[in-house]
Amino acid sequence: MNLVYFVQQSVNGLTTGIIYGLIALGFSMVYKALGCLNFSHTVSVMIGALLSYSFIVGLSLPVWLSFVLIVVLLCIYGWAANEFFFRFFHSMSKIIFMLVSISLAGVLQQVALIFWGPEARAVPNMLGSGSMDFFGVMLPVQNIILFVISLLSLAILNIFFNRTKFGLSMRIAAEDPETASLMGVNVARTRSATFAITAVLGGIAGFLVAPLYGVTLNLGQSLALKMFVAAVVGGVGYLPGAIGAGLLVGLLESLSSAYISSGWRDVIIFAAGIAVLAVRPLGIFRKAVTKH
Repeated sequence: MNLVYFVQQSVNGLTTGIIYGLIALGFSMVYKALGCLNFSHTVSVMIGALLSYSFIVGLSLPVWLSFVLIVVLLCIYGWAANEFFFRFFHSMSKIIFMLVSISLAGVLQQVALIFWGPEARAVPNMLGSGSMDFFGVMLPVQNIILFVISLLSLAILNIFFNRTKFGLSMRIAAEDPETASLMGVNVARTRSATFAITAVLGGIAGFLVAPLYGVTLNLGQSLALKMFVAAVVGGVGYLPGAIGAGLLVGLLESLSSAYISSGWRDVIIFAAGIAVLAVRPLGIFRKAVTKH
C-alpha cells in the first residue's frame, strides 16, 4: 500500500467527513431539543450552496462577505421556520412532525426551482488553489481551508454552548424542558435558537461543499442519507457523536472510492451503518458514554 496515497485519501475523507458532521450535528440538535426528526434540515444545505453561487458567481461578492451573508440569512431562515411553522407542531406526534418536515422540504425545493431553475451550477475554487507539501504528502490547499473553517465553526459552537448563559440555557432546555421552564428558561426561545443554529450549520456545509460537488437542487437530498447514517451511528441526540460519525463516514467514503470502486462507495457506507447499528443500536459513541 502506498502510504502517501493513503494519507492523501484519508485527508480528503476527513475533509468531507467533517462537513457531514456539521450537517449531522444540526440534525441531532433538533432531535435532542424536541425528540423529533427534522428531515427539512437538508434544505438549508441546498440554500447555502445556492446562495454561494448567487453571491460569489452572480454578484461577484468577496468570499468572506458571501460567507457572512449566508450565516446571517440562514440564521433568519431557521428562526422563521420555527416561529411561523414548526412551533405549531412541537406538541404533536413524532410521525406528524416528521411528515410536516418532509412536506416543508418539498415546498422549499419547488420554490428554489422557480427562482434558480433546474440547471446544475459550478462554483469556482474560491478558497485557494495548489497544494501544500506536508512531510512529503501533497495536500490540496482548498481541503485544508475547508477543514479549518469547519473546525472553527465547531469551536465557536462549543464556546457558545459551554461559556455563554444563553448557550447553557439551550442545553438545559434540550435535556429537560420542564425543569428548565421552572428555572426561568424561555424554552420556546431556546427552540427557535436551536432551529436558527442548525440552519446556519446546514448553510455553512452548503457553502463548503458547493465547490466540491457543484450546486444542484438535489444537493441536500444527495447528502441526506449519509447525514442520517452519521447522526444515527454517532447516537441520535448525542452531539459529539454526530461529528465523530461524520468523520468516519467521510473517511470510509474516500477510502472505498480509492481502493475498491466509486460505484460501491455508497453501498459500503450504508452496509457499514447497518452492521454497526445491528451491534450497537444506540450508536457507537453514545453507548460508550452511557456506560459511565
